[in-house]
Amino acid sequence: MMGGMLARISPKIAISIAILLAAFSILVGLSFRGSMVYYLTVSEFLAHPPSSLDDHFRVNGKVVPGSISKQSGVLGAGFQMTDGQGVLKVVFRKELPDTFVDEAEVVVEGSMNNGVFEAHTLLAKCPSKYESQEKASYSASP
Repeated sequence: MMGGMLARISPKIAISIAILLAAFSILVGLSFRGSMVYYLTVSEFLAHPPSSLDDHFRVNGKVVPGSISKQSGVLGAGFQMTDGQGVLKVVFRKELPDTFVDEAEVVVEGSMNNGVFEAHTLLAKCPSKYESQEKASYSASP
């Protein structure tokens, strides 16, 4: 009796389930794509034209010494970042973290616009005061 009932309802249920699964798969795929961010070094980012990947990137590098330019009364700054090979011009228009200084390791998130990377997020690594002491102690030991 069960087999006969399943045979009568099966095409409608199968089609409904297939439609629901397809819709669910599309929604999940779109949500993952929207949250994906490409994480690259400066030279990796410069090697890929912005059109070949999504609009959204996270780029890692160090602030080029002397490249930070701030305007009085305006939040943010323009600066250059490098990974030792390539150099990327960056603009950030929000409040800067205290750790944002020359040679700071930074991660910026945003997209390219007319040859300048417009960052909507800027993270600057806090330099450790112990880092140089540890390196000194390791180099002093035989």
